[in-house]
Amino acid sequence: MQLPVSHIAFEYDDEPNYRASLVDRSMWEGWATRPGVTAAEPFGHTIFNARGADDEPLELALWGVRPGRFTEPAVTSGEQLGGSADGVIISRILAEKGVQIGDRITLDRVLTELQVIGITEEANIGHIPIVYAPLPKWQEATYGPPGGMPPGEKFPEVVYDYASVIALQLDEGLDTAAIREVDEELGTTTLPKVEDAYEASTGYIDEVRSVSLIQYALITIATVVIGAFFAIWTIQRTAEIGLVKALGASNAYLLRDSLGQAFLLLAAGTVVGLGGGLWVGQLFMKAGRPFMYVPETVAGAVISLLIAGLVGGALSIRRITAVDPIIALGRDR
Repeated sequence: MQLPVSHIAFEYDDEPNYRASLVDRSMWEGWATRPGVTAAEPFGHTIFNARGADDEPLELALWGVRPGRFTEPAVTSGEQLGGSADGVIISRILAEKGVQIGDRITLDRVLTELQVIGITEEANIGHIPIVYAPLPKWQEATYGPPGGMPPGEKFPEVVYDYASVIALQLDEGLDTAAIREVDEELGTTTLPKVEDAYEASTGYIDEVRSVSLIQYALITIATVVIGAFFAIWTIQRTAEIGLVKALGASNAYLLRDSLGQAFLLLAAGTVVGLGGGLWVGQLFMKAGRPFMYVPETVAGAVISLLIAGLVGGALSIRRITAVDPIIALGRDR
């Protein structure tokens, strides 16, 4: 999520979720008055199916924010929120699909119309592009009746007293005990953005587990493939290995030599692969695609691959200890 927050407060729940959370005015106003709270903003989140200018079907995450606050993104073109009640800022993802400034978007079910007034950088949640709307417009679309209010009638004031979560900017010195005390008093559950708040997004945990499973599978496949390569390599060199043993080389020497060669090959392949991966990543970044280079993650992957390769190679190269020097003398020929 592209939110400049330190914590997010949900409605009290053992397993908070953005779609299920509902906070009221007393909660965000209560948080705003606490010591150590730099800012507390009501924040709306709803997934909608919608129609574009040419009746093109769209799926979007409508985020309700108060104009001029820290939750509002900066635009790369167009205007900021607040100029009109139905004006919205769209993610660049939607702009790339053909939605432009001046277009109108109609939300299915509620038939709320939004006018695009600005475009921001790429912003998405769960691979769904984000549309930023003024909080009152989000409240009307989310809590109002299907099809909107009848002509001439206004939305009840209670509609404007609710949001999904509270976006918080807390001082670093505010400890967990103080946060928990406010949660108990106001009926919220507050999670740090970096550590836990991502898990409240629908499908996030499952996706992370899937990616982790793919990573483990790739490491396992790398071990098997590298092991198979060195097994064939050892078989092809059986006669030469027998000859060297016949000349007095020990198993320990041959194992060290073979593992050293295996390590050099693995290191060379890893460097080439790493360089290619970073180069492709830079291309993604220049094109504005999501890519993050984290040195610790890359280093961990490189080390894991080297270890897996050495394990696979060692399991194959151990055949060297079973080579009989008599082979080199042609006994089996």
